[in-house]
Amino acid sequence: MVPPALLPLFVRCREAGGRALVVGGSVRDALLGQPGKDLDIEVHGLSLDDVVRILRGFGPVNEVGRAFGVLKVRVDGTDLDVSLPRRDQREGTGHKGIRATADPDLGVVEAARRRDLTINAIAYDPLTGVYEDPFGGRADLERKLLRAVDPRTFTEDPLRALRVAQFAARFGYAIAPDLEALCAVMPLHELPPERIRGEVEKLLLKGRSPAYGWAFAQRAGLWARVLPEWDECPEALDRIARVPVADPNRRLALLYAAAGAQNTLEENERILDRLNVHRVGRYPVRRTVLSLVARRDLARTPPGAPPPPDAVVRRLSEDGEMELLAALVESPALLRAAERLGVRDAPLPPLLTGAELAALGVPPGPAMGRVLAALRARQLEGAIATPEEARSEVARLLEAERSP
Repeated sequence: MVPPALLPLFVRCREAGGRALVVGGSVRDALLGQPGKDLDIEVHGLSLDDVVRILRGFGPVNEVGRAFGVLKVRVDGTDLDVSLPRRDQREGTGHKGIRATADPDLGVVEAARRRDLTINAIAYDPLTGVYEDPFGGRADLERKLLRAVDPRTFTEDPLRALRVAQFAARFGYAIAPDLEALCAVMPLHELPPERIRGEVEKLLLKGRSPAYGWAFAQRAGLWARVLPEWDECPEALDRIARVPVADPNRRLALLYAAAGAQNTLEENERILDRLNVHRVGRYPVRRTVLSLVARRDLARTPPGAPPPPDAVVRRLSEDGEMELLAALVESPALLRAAERLGVRDAPLPPLLTGAELAALGVPPGPAMGRVLAALRARQLEGAIATPEEARSEVARLLEAERSP
C-alpha cells in the first residue's frame, strides 16, 4: 500500500510526536487488491505548521487547501493528499454549507466518524501494520455491504446520497436498508450541478454495473430530484459500459447517450444543460451525445437483421462516430456496412470543392449552396461517386436553373 520510499515521511511524523495514517479510499482499494495512484494521509497530534515543515523535506508543498487543513505534495512519483483530522460544522445549506476545522487532537475514532461509509473509514499505520477500523469497515468489505458510518453525521452532506449510488455501481455491494432510507430523504436540491455531474460521471465511467447504481438511485428517488428525465434504467447501459473505448471522453459520450436511450432528443438536451456538459478536454461530449441520440432510431435494426440501406448508412456517417453509434444500437452489421462503404472513420469526402464549382460557372452565394447540397444528397444516395459524375450533375443542375 505504501511504497518504501514514502516510509521516512511516516517516521518523521512519529519522531515529531505525531502519527501519520493512510486513510480513505487508499486503504479500501488496497484491501480490495485494486491499484491506486494517490495516497490520502491523515496526521494526528501535530499542528499544520509542523506538518508543512516535515513535508517540505520531501518536496514542494501545495498549500491551496491550508484553510481546511489539507496539503498536497508529490514524493517519489506518488501524489499525496495530507490532512489533519477535521471537525465538520454545518453553517448553511448544500454541499458548501459545511465548515471544516482542523483539529490535530480529535482522535482516530472521531476523525473516522466524519466519513460517509464504513468502507471509507478505515485507517492504516504502515509503521506498525495496524488497521484502525472503529466502525467495522473491513467486515463490511467482506460482506460486500455499503453502510453509513454514523446516521447522525451522514446526512450533513446531501452529496453523499449520490456517492452511495456511484459506489453501488462501482462495487455492486448491497446497500443497508437504513442507509437507503437516509438517502431517500436527503435535500438534493441544494447541490450545485457540477457536484451532481461529478457523481453521475463516476457512476457511468467507474461502475462495473452502472445499472445497479442506477436502480438504487431510482428506488431512492435520487433521479426524481436531480434528473427527472431519467427513470427506468436503459437496458443497454451495462452492455455499453463493457464496450472497450480507449478515449475516456468518447466513452463518456457513449455512456451519456446510453443513459438517455429512452429519452427524446429534447430531454437529453435538458439533461446535458442541467449538468453543464459541453466539451471535456478537446472532445465535444455534448455534440457527440446529441448526434448519437438523433441518429439512433434510424440506425436501429432488429437483432440479426441486415443493416439499413447503403444510402441511410452514408447519411448516418455525416456526423462521424460510427463506431459509437453501432455500439449504441448493438449493430455490428452497421459497422461492417460503414467499413464497406468507406465511412467507418469519417464521412465521404466531397467530390467537388467550391473553387471547382466556380470554375464550372456556378455563381457564389445561395446558388452555390444549393448546388453543393444537391451534389451531397446525390453522393449519399449513391447516384454519383466520382468527380466526373459530379461535374456532369453540375451541368444538369445549371441547365435546370436556366430553364424557364
